[in-house]
Amino acid sequence: MDKQNAPLVSIWILMYNNASELEETVDSVISQDYPNAEVIFSDDGSKVTDPDKVDTMAEKVRNRGYATKIFFNKENVGTVAHINSVIDRSDGKYFVSCCPGERFHKTSTVSSIVKAMEKKKSLIMTSRRLDVYPDRVKKRPSPLLGIALSLCPRALAGYMVRKRNLISGCCTFENRELFEKYGKYDTSYRLVEDYPYAVELLRNGARIDFMNDITVEHSIGGVSTGKVHPAVIKDIEHMREVLQKDPHGLPKATVKYLNSVAGKDN
Repeated sequence: MDKQNAPLVSIWILMYNNASELEETVDSVISQDYPNAEVIFSDDGSKVTDPDKVDTMAEKVRNRGYATKIFFNKENVGTVAHINSVIDRSDGKYFVSCCPGERFHKTSTVSSIVKAMEKKKSLIMTSRRLDVYPDRVKKRPSPLLGIALSLCPRALAGYMVRKRNLISGCCTFENRELFEKYGKYDTSYRLVEDYPYAVELLRNGARIDFMNDITVEHSIGGVSTGKVHPAVIKDIEHMREVLQKDPHGLPKATVKYLNSVAGKDN
């Protein structure tokens, strides 16, 4: 696919006190064989990010032939509001993130994502990731997620509400039309954008497509791994409170669960 015929992809590099891992991520981005991308560096009020280092990394991207944009929030606004601001600043048809601590799995990853989304006319597509621990790697999620998304999306939403999120934001990709149709992320949440958004899509009958490929290598760390950040717990509790008040589209077992935990700490 040549640049003239390739849809513009916005590749997001979202930073918050993790720019020390930026260079490996940028090297992964500039190794991509996709011909038409803009790369957005956006820092959410970090206290330790060196603007000169970001400028150096952006120059590497420009030398690759990709356009760049750089933004620094004066104050930390939280993951949800931060991503919403990046959506507004993006010009691409498709949005793909690769943040510090992450790397694209192959040089053809972005090309594969675009090809799959164009073929299926996807508004949103999730995939698989490789979790990289100091002593091992683990592939997540199971390919069975694709079957659940296709055959029983509302049952999957119910399971996710009761148990845990199965649709990882780091290996999920969006078409601009998704946010035009369903709106951006709910800013009543602070750190967790993908979990409640996916539940809302599934329980309302929206289609989330699946590609059974490893797209991202994800170093374990950050607010979504290891010890759970208190704000993440608060966001999950808030999601369940919202759903308990309006459980349409959820299985009866999930509604019963929500009523049983209403007002309790999770």
